[in-house]
Amino acid sequence: MKKRNGSIDFWKFIFSLVIMSFHSIYFAGDEKFLFYNGANMVEFFFLVSGFLMAASVMKQNTEGIPVWKSTWQFLFHKIKSMCPEYYVAWAVSFVIKNTAGGILPLRLICKHGILSIWELFFLRMAGFNDYNANGATWYISAMLYVMLLFLPLFFWKKEFFLHIVAPIGALGILGSLYALTRVLRGNTDWMGFCFKGLLRAAGVLCAGCICYLACQKLKELKFTSFAKILLSFAEIGGYLFALYWTFGHGTSRMEFIILVLFAVSVTISFSHQGMLAPLFDNRAVYWMGKFSFPLFLSHHAWSGRMTRMFPGDSYLELFGKYAVLSVGTAAGVYFISGVLRKVYARYQGVILGMVFAERG
Repeated sequence: MKKRNGSIDFWKFIFSLVIMSFHSIYFAGDEKFLFYNGANMVEFFFLVSGFLMAASVMKQNTEGIPVWKSTWQFLFHKIKSMCPEYYVAWAVSFVIKNTAGGILPLRLICKHGILSIWELFFLRMAGFNDYNANGATWYISAMLYVMLLFLPLFFWKKEFFLHIVAPIGALGILGSLYALTRVLRGNTDWMGFCFKGLLRAAGVLCAGCICYLACQKLKELKFTSFAKILLSFAEIGGYLFALYWTFGHGTSRMEFIILVLFAVSVTISFSHQGMLAPLFDNRAVYWMGKFSFPLFLSHHAWSGRMTRMFPGDSYLELFGKYAVLSVGTAAGVYFISGVLRKVYARYQGVILGMVFAERG
């Protein structure tokens, strides 16, 4: 069994809850809503994705393997790791958006199904952004598309990419976004040649690669107990400050400061050098990490349907129902995906035999 990082898993779960709470903005109206800038938590996930991309590429021995083959193998493995949760959550979200609070006309449902094809193939952030059954899928689309752009060079010149391209990419892209817009939010803002969400993903994934480099250096050092306490204080403090700020403050240039704090905290979390690190290494926290993905994928459709389903309810009344529906849907996606994965593992030969003919 692949060893998980308990600290990362714990914060994945917490920040998925924050993002879910932030999306209550869609039914808050004029009332105050939870986590004004919860969208900033996405930077944590991009950093983790960039870190894991770097760790995976640097671990692989790709000598003699064509760059194109290594790239597509990596992406196929990445997509496979998100299945069947991605498609189960998409199907559930499609049903919710087209039936909750009133079933839409069949003609419109069919139109939505046709226009959703881009989402099924992770193409939203490539420019094919039309009807979205699941608003949360922009993150996955941006991540995969940026990886497709980066991986050929990364596999071709690993050290050059890690030590030169990643730092220049992080500073150049994020610096440009700071100068042009002052904020990281605005995923579907058109920047003239691509969506802003794509630039956001590219810059932060590069920053995640830098976190990997820093983590490798951190792992080489031996710290005293006092130093490990300080590391844990910096790690947990960075995460808690991000929670504090996003709870009561709106979108601002502080998003970039929080990104830096996240980068420091993620580096320490992956190094496992903090005094509190062993506390997170248990089955309960590992499960929280696994459940965070269905939760991230399963709440968005409900947020835009709450006022239609429960007209006249206050924000707090709607939020309670929204939280129950979101967590319940995530549990359903988690359970169904687990069953499908077991069925596929058991009948893989039969299923593949129904699709592919044997070679003579």
